[in-house]
Amino acid sequence: MASTDKAATGAFVVGGLLLVGLGLFLIGDRRMMFSSSAEFYTEFAQVSALAAGAKVRVGGMDAGEVIEVRVPRGPGSRFRVTFKIVSKLFPVVRADSVASIATDGLLGNKFLLIDIGTTAPAPPGFTLPSREPLEIGDVLIKMQQTFATIDLMVGGVTHDVTSATKSVAEAAKHLDQIMVSAQVPIDRFAVATARFSEDAGAIMARIRAGEGSLGKLLSDDGLFNNLSGSGKDAQQVMVNLRQASTDVKDLVSRLKSGEVPADLERTTKNLSDSSERIKALVSSIQPEAGGGDGVTADLRATIVSAREAMSDLAENLEALKHSFFFRGFFKDRGFYDLASLSPVEYQSRAFEKNVTKQRVWMRQDELFTLKADGSEELSGPGKARLDAGMANFLRFTADRAVIVEGYATAGTQNDQFLCSRERATKVREYLVKKFSISSDYVGAMPMGTIPGIGDGVALVLLQKK
Repeated sequence: MASTDKAATGAFVVGGLLLVGLGLFLIGDRRMMFSSSAEFYTEFAQVSALAAGAKVRVGGMDAGEVIEVRVPRGPGSRFRVTFKIVSKLFPVVRADSVASIATDGLLGNKFLLIDIGTTAPAPPGFTLPSREPLEIGDVLIKMQQTFATIDLMVGGVTHDVTSATKSVAEAAKHLDQIMVSAQVPIDRFAVATARFSEDAGAIMARIRAGEGSLGKLLSDDGLFNNLSGSGKDAQQVMVNLRQASTDVKDLVSRLKSGEVPADLERTTKNLSDSSERIKALVSSIQPEAGGGDGVTADLRATIVSAREAMSDLAENLEALKHSFFFRGFFKDRGFYDLASLSPVEYQSRAFEKNVTKQRVWMRQDELFTLKADGSEELSGPGKARLDAGMANFLRFTADRAVIVEGYATAGTQNDQFLCSRERATKVREYLVKKFSISSDYVGAMPMGTIPGIGDGVALVLLQKK
């Protein structure tokens, strides 16, 4: 019996030593301690929480670890990072390979990323060029500065447009004044011309009658010749008078046809210059046709980066929910992957053995009304009915799942499925918005047709047994 105990003890000790050795071997192999490697260097103005022991990746592949982060001697110096790279990746580490600090996901650990170069190979001990990390605070400051610049531009454009509008209004006012001022002289000239014509007619009548000195002189040929010359002079005077009348008519025609005086032309030119300035401001905001940088390009790049970061965060959280270590935590909180849960799995014994279902049934005619196009929408009494049905569920919804089951009996099997899914989805959207429930804990389950159950919706509270 004693020998058996000793053998068991010996086997236990040997097995423990083997497990410890295997663990040490796996840890050392993971940290590439058994692979040949060489040290390289790089420098940064700020290390962004990069520490010794952090991973080093070359082209996205694990290649080593950070050995040391040396603190600079003074404000003008830089942090010097010492790291090692395994020998199998030496061919892609070049003199122009750039080192940068990256993050696993949005909130992951920092690691050193080495880009694949194209020039001559970098020998061991070589100091690689670096790219400073971009912090989220720097992005926010840049966005704030960009918005401030846009506000200034919009203010300048508004001021120019206001000034141009005032200039046009003043020009129209001046044009009205010119038209009013020109009308009075024209009227006076027309009256004087009419009077002159009447006087000339009376004089000619008296001359033909032989009255006055001029009439008597008509019988004298010598004086007639002198009078004839005077008549020619009078004709020239009439020609000049007609020309003056034509000039006045031309002035009136120009005013009526829209021609403007010199000061209005200068005002129009100022308005044109203001328009060109507005176009230049708009061009400065928009990116160039050749793909150049601009305020709009910076904003687009920032939004794309934010979307990528949020997408990575969602993927990491989704992977965390399904991981071995955290799956139990989410399941204890009532987490269910409702997006991938089918009606068959939802009604299976494997699913129902771990949960209890508390159900509240509501008929279709109690919840929905028909619109003009034949589709259904929640009615006012229907929303009140849902509020009453959720009254007993609210104290559980913080960490339990609520399922909205939809039922439909009309049409083909496909029509029943689509109609039941539409009813469940509309009720789910209303509950999430009305009671501010997390969408992860409210699901829509199209049940189609179930014998003994008509058209309607059921609210189901899932609680862990």
